[in-house]
Amino acid sequence: MRRRLLQSLVPLVAILAIVAAVPLANFIATNTTRNLFLSRSNDADWFATMAESPLQSGDIATLRELAVRYHELYNTPVFVVDVDRRVVATSRSGVDVKDPDIDLVLASTLAGRLPAEPKALWPWQSGEMVVSRPVVNNGRVLGASVLRVPTENGRHDVQNGLLLLLGGLLMAVGAVVIGIVRPVTRWVLRPLNDLDNATHQVTRGALDTRVSTDGRAPELRRLGDSFNSMALSLHQARQREREFVADASHQLRTPLTSARIHIEGLSRLSPTARFALSDIDRLGRIVQRLSRLAGSDRPGDIEGSEAPLDLAQAVKERLVGWKAVYAADDLELIIGEMVPGGVAAELEVDDILDVLLDNASKYGAPPVEVSVTRDGTEVVMSVRDHGLGLGSRDLKKVGERFWRSAHHREMPGTGLGLAIVRSEAARVGGRVVARPPIGGGLVIEVRVPLLEDYED
Repeated sequence: MRRRLLQSLVPLVAILAIVAAVPLANFIATNTTRNLFLSRSNDADWFATMAESPLQSGDIATLRELAVRYHELYNTPVFVVDVDRRVVATSRSGVDVKDPDIDLVLASTLAGRLPAEPKALWPWQSGEMVVSRPVVNNGRVLGASVLRVPTENGRHDVQNGLLLLLGGLLMAVGAVVIGIVRPVTRWVLRPLNDLDNATHQVTRGALDTRVSTDGRAPELRRLGDSFNSMALSLHQARQREREFVADASHQLRTPLTSARIHIEGLSRLSPTARFALSDIDRLGRIVQRLSRLAGSDRPGDIEGSEAPLDLAQAVKERLVGWKAVYAADDLELIIGEMVPGGVAAELEVDDILDVLLDNASKYGAPPVEVSVTRDGTEVVMSVRDHGLGLGSRDLKKVGERFWRSAHHREMPGTGLGLAIVRSEAARVGGRVVARPPIGGGLVIEVRVPLLEDYED
């Protein structure tokens, strides 16, 4: 935007400078020409005075010597004619009084009128300036003195003046651009820069960012108000989201605690109750993670005090129960490659796998394949289904809180499952990747760092 504004203003300043330069250039050329004409007119007047007596007496020897000496001194040819245009004295031979320029000047001079000033000299022109003055005695014209003035020096002076003018205009344009155009551009674009900075702050999560609309143009004020309204809506939505998650986790703690007390009593009588007690504990951990979701998504610092967890072994153990669940629903669960790899013990493998396998059974299509592999410094747990998959836009939103694909919004769910998976992976420095595999379907990869001190 700034570049476009400068590209519009700088040519405008240049055009104004050119418009101002035309009369200034004409003044320089005209003034230089006039000074040269007046200087040589004075010399022509002097010759006219000196020629008055010789034209009456016919003794022109002295007049011829003055003409030659003047020619040698100023490099300017001089000649004197009588009223019949006969050359009576000249500084050099070969004078053609029928030359159009000389004829025009002599016609005016011998008629008793002063010739008009010549046109302005320009560097690209050539030729001489003809200056003439009448020789007069008692009001009677006796002849005329004529100077054929070279114009090289005058045109050179005009050229120097034009160069100085050009340099001054360039400096003036530069000064205007630096001193006026750039500050004006910054002033005009300051509201947009503020809006741009505020947008970056919002993208970084600072949803309480607002822009000032005081003293702004109506269009920019409306734009600022629209931005503030958008930021406020996002802030309120995020606040409602956090409050919902916090309230939900808080409300779940009491019934879970009560259920655990009852099931703990039954666990002494039934081995099956002990499994239920284990699931109650897992639900308690899920509630704790929901509380963390109400805060920041940034990964925490993992101390790593516990022994590394073999991800492949943990996955295989959890799949034992899930194979029975899938078999009961006539779904095929394939256990793929299982490469041992040590990860942080804090990684909640059961919770992550439960979410991924539950989503695959509800939203995907069999067979569902689970594998654990290594990719450089990462251990990758993959769950693939053969359903419809997701579009490129939806793939970028996988893991956002409360987000659900347009194809699955009519199905039961909260849109928090993959957000929990992403949060769990982030706690140990990992990440979640969703991609379309060859052959269709969807692959969800949970990539976590491979611990360097792990031994197979």
